[in-house]
Amino acid sequence: MRLRLIASAILQSNSSVQELPEGYFGAHPTMGRYPDGPTPCLKDAACQVRITSMRDTGPIVIFSFWGAVIFSCGAFMLWKWNRSYQFPIKPILIQEKSSSGVYEDDTVSSDPEGVSKRTSQTEEVHVELEGDREFLITGFTWTYFGEFCYFLSCLVSLHWIALYVLILVDTYNKCEVGGIDNLCFFGNNVIFGTYELNSKVFFVVWWLSTFWFTAWVLNKGRVHNFFRVPCDLSRATVVYVWAKDQREVLSINVFFLVRVLQRVKNTLIPAETRGHFEIIDISSTSLGQRYFFLRGQRYLVNGEELQRAFLNIGTRYSDFFQVATGLTSKEAESRLEKVGFNEIPFKPETLMFIVVDELFSLFHVYQLVIYMLQFWNSYLFVASLMICIVLLSASVTIYSRRRSQLAIAKVTEYVTETLVLRDGEWTILPSRKLVPGDLVKIRSDWLLPCDLLIIKGFCVCNESALTGEAMPVQKYMASNNLERYRLEGHGSRHTLFSGTTVLQAGNQRQDDVLAIVTSTGMATSKGELLASILYPEKMLFKYDEELPIVVLMLLAYGIICFIISIFFQTHTGAQSYWVTKWIYCMAILNQIISPLLPVALEVGQLHAVERLKVRGIFCLNPKRIAIAGKIRVFCFDKTGTLTNEGLDFIGAQSVVRSNNFGPAFGPLKTPANGDDIEPSTLHGLATCHAVTKFGDRFVGNQVEVMMFSSVGWELVENANEAPCVRSVSGKELRIVKRNEFDHARTTMSVVVQDKEGLLQVYCKGSFEKIRELSAPHSLPTNYMHTARQHALDGCYVLGLGYRNLGSDCNLERVEKLSRDDLEKDLEFVALILFRNELKPDSRNAIETLKAGEVRPVMVTGDNAQCGHYIAKQCMMVAPDVRVLLGDIDTDGSVSWRPMSVEQEGYNTRPLSTEELLRDHTKGLEAGLQELAVTGRAFTVLRRSEAMERLLYFTRIYARFTPADKVLVANMHRDCGLIVGMCGDGGNDCGALRTAHAGIALSEAEASVVSPFTSQDKSVASVVELLREGRGALHTSFACYKFLITYGLMFSILKLCAYWYGIILCQMDYIFIDGVAVLSLGYAMTLSYPEDKLAKVRPTSSLLGPQNVASVVGVWVINLLYLIGALGFMVSHTDYVKWPAVYSHGASWWTLGDNWESTVIFFVMYFQFITSAFVFTFGSVFRKNVFKNWFLVGSYGGLLVFMSALLLLSHSGFTSLWHVASEQFNKMNSNSPVWIAYQAHGGSPSSAMPFKFRFQLWWLIMTNLVVIIVWQKIFAEGPVAKAFANRFPSQRQKFCI
Repeated sequence: MRLRLIASAILQSNSSVQELPEGYFGAHPTMGRYPDGPTPCLKDAACQVRITSMRDTGPIVIFSFWGAVIFSCGAFMLWKWNRSYQFPIKPILIQEKSSSGVYEDDTVSSDPEGVSKRTSQTEEVHVELEGDREFLITGFTWTYFGEFCYFLSCLVSLHWIALYVLILVDTYNKCEVGGIDNLCFFGNNVIFGTYELNSKVFFVVWWLSTFWFTAWVLNKGRVHNFFRVPCDLSRATVVYVWAKDQREVLSINVFFLVRVLQRVKNTLIPAETRGHFEIIDISSTSLGQRYFFLRGQRYLVNGEELQRAFLNIGTRYSDFFQVATGLTSKEAESRLEKVGFNEIPFKPETLMFIVVDELFSLFHVYQLVIYMLQFWNSYLFVASLMICIVLLSASVTIYSRRRSQLAIAKVTEYVTETLVLRDGEWTILPSRKLVPGDLVKIRSDWLLPCDLLIIKGFCVCNESALTGEAMPVQKYMASNNLERYRLEGHGSRHTLFSGTTVLQAGNQRQDDVLAIVTSTGMATSKGELLASILYPEKMLFKYDEELPIVVLMLLAYGIICFIISIFFQTHTGAQSYWVTKWIYCMAILNQIISPLLPVALEVGQLHAVERLKVRGIFCLNPKRIAIAGKIRVFCFDKTGTLTNEGLDFIGAQSVVRSNNFGPAFGPLKTPANGDDIEPSTLHGLATCHAVTKFGDRFVGNQVEVMMFSSVGWELVENANEAPCVRSVSGKELRIVKRNEFDHARTTMSVVVQDKEGLLQVYCKGSFEKIRELSAPHSLPTNYMHTARQHALDGCYVLGLGYRNLGSDCNLERVEKLSRDDLEKDLEFVALILFRNELKPDSRNAIETLKAGEVRPVMVTGDNAQCGHYIAKQCMMVAPDVRVLLGDIDTDGSVSWRPMSVEQEGYNTRPLSTEELLRDHTKGLEAGLQELAVTGRAFTVLRRSEAMERLLYFTRIYARFTPADKVLVANMHRDCGLIVGMCGDGGNDCGALRTAHAGIALSEAEASVVSPFTSQDKSVASVVELLREGRGALHTSFACYKFLITYGLMFSILKLCAYWYGIILCQMDYIFIDGVAVLSLGYAMTLSYPEDKLAKVRPTSSLLGPQNVASVVGVWVINLLYLIGALGFMVSHTDYVKWPAVYSHGASWWTLGDNWESTVIFFVMYFQFITSAFVFTFGSVFRKNVFKNWFLVGSYGGLLVFMSALLLLSHSGFTSLWHVASEQFNKMNSNSPVWIAYQAHGGSPSSAMPFKFRFQLWWLIMTNLVVIIVWQKIFAEGPVAKAFANRFPSQRQKFCI
């Protein structure tokens, strides 16, 4: 019936059309494959049309609803504006500044003196926080009128969906489903009666809903607040927080169009006004305390005041001892009200929230409204398939987001039972109820829930989960003195950190170890580390900045195609309603911007995460994998990273004193060999350490463990007594005071007492520092030469000094002596030597990095000479390269001396920095010379800005503190370099977090130290990370190129179809979108990275010459071959042009029975699948495409299948694709268009002969060969390399 109506409409619309022969339709009452029903409601007496005019009840109700919404929301906005005008509210400005100080009073009032307490009359107020951010906070509250308007707005969103359902019901009511060419294409228009009225309603609803949902998405999260009113904090139910965008752009050299866009953006929206917002609910405790969380920090709302929840229970050690009596229940409850529960305020978003948040994004709303066009235009099943593709692509992002949050939650969630002193009694409480000031009893094998300060006893802890340091660490009680407590440095020896594990508490089970809770929740060290993961710095990759340019270019191209398609549809003379033509034009925009495009730049990283996990490398931030693919400088810690974790104790070289010749070095002696070591040296080795016992083994710093173990003395530790050491012969020394190792001082010292009560000081540290602290007369004349020579030979060298405090000194006086008083006027005793051996795979890893054009740099706390030795051993410094060391002279200036004493001579005149830059720049640039610099020299050079000029020439950074390591990473970042950092945790934590891609060598599966954690503790993990990073980046760009090419080619397919007045059959679209895109798009992501690092890095530019040449070249080649194929078709003698003038565009399923559809589909389908194949060529970053078995199988299978489909004779199978091997234009044709054509005097024509199809197949094969040649030779092959060499990229150059 429908086909008769179509044919009749065609005949009536053309005055030259003759009457169809009697009984023409009678021979084929159902017209074969196409639908023949249902009967339109207007022509069915049993059917009643519901809406015939916009004056009917239904439309009037909708219009009335629209009017009510507009009136209500308009009235609310006028009322809100008037209220804000009368009572203006100024936001509170919170400034986060880099600071580690403790604020005694962090309360600020929004009520300045002499002004009413209404915040509308106040100026901006400031709250100082940690970090470098600013937040504007404004209070809002709800009103009944506003909530009613918000409810109406939500109803508007729902009513658009209801209208879509109504329109689709009218479109498909009683539709037929009878095969691939009869899949519910049209209904009987039971609601609107006619296609024309239905289409007009759809057109209006589509545009209005598109504007509505776009506006809603652009203001997502702000819509509800739009219907609230600003107020002071005392009445606010939510706070609106605005923060200026802070992001780091990872590329200095950007495409010129990016700069143009940035200038336009800065003109329209100044940088200082661009930011992001957050709407946060104000909650209340059971006692009425109002608060909210901002970036994990708890803020208290007290009337019109905003106060950060912070409890400072002490600044000096004595303060903690004064409050070590436990809290009362009332005190604890009061503190809990202020600081909140002891937990990290992070909960994974619910799966439903993630799904809604992801799908209700601008891009997905764009896809939804575009696919709604297909749903309406009889593409019900194809549109359903496309929606499935969109959901599939979104599910990848949802899965990645969900998994990352669960991984973080695994690190943050923890509750344990705690023994706490409350109201004078020991009580078991859940750890979440701990508050600062609580006195806690520490137990063995306990994962700590908060930060604590030990006030009694000692512990052995495993801090690997927090620092990556796998070796047990000793923690002991703080002294009750007036020294200021600082968490970093010396204070860390007394602090138990949240997230670490107590392996042993005390020496015996009955020992009580007590500690005071210093911080809970996000204020703990673990919380501060987690903040960098939960609220990371936003990094803009080069493609992030170029993606808007690409979208704008595609949009401009789509608009051009839109205009052309209107002309083409008019040119054919097809009988189409204007809404139908508009929908076909809009379809081009949908095809140009693929729904998979947002996932294309991320999907390769997800597979890389899984492959790294198999190798024991875990990732908390998948986007950092792609960033790792662009790393140019990688910093390495030395001890425990490049070298083995443990050091072998070699021995001690003591001073031999002679009255005639003064002090001189004696021979190297080792206690383990039975050598007779001088008593002062032996006593120093036995006592000058912080070693303790864990079961039957010694724990502590591995240097000290090896040193103490070598002397064979016994360590005796008893509760409430100072530890002592005892020799086999009975010699006993008690350690009455210990000054732990300090990074700034580079020393540690002890005061020991023998059985006679004599007190002595032993101090060990860097040999440079011991030289400063020792009396000159006690030092051998060749002291520095000997120490440096040992270091150059690969030894870890420490100096040991001694001082007798005299018989008049007692323990009380010792306690009063400062560290400076103890560590002075020493008598030099010996050099202590350790061997720090290179890990077996370090050299190979460093050589691989250098071969891959990645500059390895050493940043170590050890001395420069030992660093130089290791650098030479691992080939970080080539054997024939001369290294100059920059250090501080006695006058405070930096001088440069050769490190190889044998080659250069010990008395070589030092160079000043000016001389170095003037006379040696060429040698440095050529890599013939390299630099090493000490931490002190680094500080001086940074002040003079000379370090910026020397940065690219400096290979070794020695004697660097943890803060200095952060500065090194930051300096490389400031120069626009992508920098990585590898360390074993501990003092590397800051640098690991500062680097773009930090990898911690730790046994923990998910460490909060850095984005990446390697369990095998090998620097080979760095190579694996870079391999996967480069491969993932190249894979992402391959998928991006495929989807861009897919969109461009599909637009050509649509334009060709509109030019000829045809539309491909449904099976063609299913095979293009459902089979080719899904199977090959997924297969492209399965390619493995290349085994070796290439000398180049993959491009990160979407608009770079390589990507543009690849996409445009393939597109142009495909376009030329398509034109050639169509010309070949037109020239064939049996070809009859499709009579589009007799077609009706709304009945698209009748427009594929022609030669044009077959030629266009097969030529372009082979081009689609071949573009996926060629873009997966490995280049030098991924393995050969033929090793991607799934891709090769999919591509080969489709190649064979489609070839057979084209070449086979007509059958029921080929008819599913409407292959022209079938004779469409025959007598008694199934096609209403060919029926009308013959009725106008046209003659039947033959099917497409086999010879033509075979020749067409050969033409297609040559097309594929040319594409492969272009990609392999020109886009990524020798021509591309020659072009890159001729026009190198503008980037920093330095010796690798």
